[in-house]
Amino acid sequence: MPTDREAALKKAEKLLRQGKLDGAIEEYVRLIDDQPRDFNSINALGDLYVRAGDPDRAVAQFTRVADHLFAEGFLSKAQALYKKALKVQPRHEHTLMQLAETASRQGLPVDARAYLRQLLERRRERGDERGVAECLARLRALEESESESEAAPAARSPEAPPEDPARLLDAAREELTSGNERQGRAGLMRVLTLDPGRHGAVVEIGIELARQGRIESGFGCVDVASDAALLGGDLTRAIDALAAFVRAAPHIPGLIKLVELCVDAGLDGPLREAQGQLADAYLDSGQGAEARVIAEDLLEQDPESEAHALRLRRAVALVGGEGTAGGTTGGVPPGKTGAGDASVEIDLSEVLAGIGSVGPPADDPYARALEHLAAGRPDEAAAALREAGQAPRMQAKAAAELGRLYVRRGDLQAGVEWLGRAADLRPETPEDGFAVLYELAEALERLGEPARALAILIDLDADSGGYRDARARIEQLARARTGSDPR
Repeated sequence: MPTDREAALKKAEKLLRQGKLDGAIEEYVRLIDDQPRDFNSINALGDLYVRAGDPDRAVAQFTRVADHLFAEGFLSKAQALYKKALKVQPRHEHTLMQLAETASRQGLPVDARAYLRQLLERRRERGDERGVAECLARLRALEESESESEAAPAARSPEAPPEDPARLLDAAREELTSGNERQGRAGLMRVLTLDPGRHGAVVEIGIELARQGRIESGFGCVDVASDAALLGGDLTRAIDALAAFVRAAPHIPGLIKLVELCVDAGLDGPLREAQGQLADAYLDSGQGAEARVIAEDLLEQDPESEAHALRLRRAVALVGGEGTAGGTTGGVPPGKTGAGDASVEIDLSEVLAGIGSVGPPADDPYARALEHLAAGRPDEAAAALREAGQAPRMQAKAAAELGRLYVRRGDLQAGVEWLGRAADLRPETPEDGFAVLYELAEALERLGEPARALAILIDLDADSGGYRDARARIEQLARARTGSDPR
């Protein structure tokens, strides 16, 4: 007697709600035995096997569906299922081969080569000489195909190879001038990957854009330069790039990043200078609460500073005297009066006495976390981010910031854990999601897990259509894993 699909699914769902995972799996198995082309149920059964900790059976279900989609010509859908299987078993040979074939048919030779190199490494480990020979033959065929497609344009312009950094820098500048932000930033990252010595030129492009009023575009360029410097282990160069930019344009995100890097480097003088700039930028943008947190920290470090006292007065004025004695005003304490204070006569005696005990606003833990980061208080920031993550709409942002914080502090294991959580959650924008995946791959590579980093970068490249230097890093990781160029 045929199985009633709807009844079987309802029964499985009920068993799941009761916590009876094995019973739900049995229901799906019976349903699929009766209806072997119910591919939605097969995929759902794979998910249940993942929950049950049975990766072999899970991958068998995912690849069963993916193989069917592949045979029917639905390459994108098949690719998504194969990637799902690969996340469960990163070294599954059939999945790697099918992903390579899918990428090749979609015109993505870089991805195809990366999958084939992973498969090649796996087969070498097993001593599968015939399998190794097959991978090498496929790699050579891919490279020959690429060479043929590149021969014509290469013949037309022999004077400048396609990977010439000077040419790429000019092309990136043109993209940015035309308003193509993503393509321009990706080009700049490629330039710095090929020639780190062009760091100064990239920073200058960013500063010039800022002087033209395109501050966000300019920061995007300098952000690329600082990230490239950090990847190269040059923290000082990253700090110098950001410091040069914020001198030209007091940009709040740029100043926040500068403060964080100064904390990481243990540079007290530059840190206080950057905090002062950030407080001023907050004041100029009307963000009194944020400015107040930083001003209090600065004044605690240097109680005699007239500039810090003035910042705190302005911040308290912006928030309406919040935190003073009933919001009353009165004379400014002796020795704390500066030029331009006449219109801001707020009694700071209680505010100054309470420095260190008065925290950021309590109603928004995520904003509070950012303020703690800006003030160089990472432990307090981490606690606030955990609190912020309790709200469903903030989970992705809070997890991502926690991951970044741990990575900056050198705790790569915790950083990977939190960035991984963020990657599994829905981002506010696709760009946010791409950034999290990129940073997760970076952290995994530093942690000594190149296979996972490579898998994530391949996913990122496929989903984004070319994010920053993901393709170059895929190629680099793939070659490093095989130990040599198979040619």
